[in-house]
Amino acid sequence: MTDDKESRFIAAARAELERSAQQLDELTSARLRAARRTALEARPRRVTWLAAGGLATAALTATLVAFLLFTPAAAPPISGLEQFDLLSENDSLELYRDLEFYRWLAEHADAA
Repeated sequence: MTDDKESRFIAAARAELERSAQQLDELTSARLRAARRTALEARPRRVTWLAAGGLATAALTATLVAFLLFTPAAAPPISGLEQFDLLSENDSLELYRDLEFYRWLAEHADAA
């Protein structure tokens, strides 16, 4: 529709609705007012619950993203073959010579 046709249609519809509203009896008018009041009172509660639900969803999403971004990834477990390779290397013999020191260090690092 063009703007002119649309404006005329809206004006005609408004005039017809106002004319029919003036012809309503008092009981029907009272019922319509009560229904309108009930609908208007119920609306803010839905909006409040919707806003609270949206806020809770956003907080949960932010917590999950922060947890995934700032939690270090666990190292994959070492297989038996890799353990054998580590034990067979000559470089690791130095570790076993000072094993008591490393145990002591681990115990005191946990206490600190």
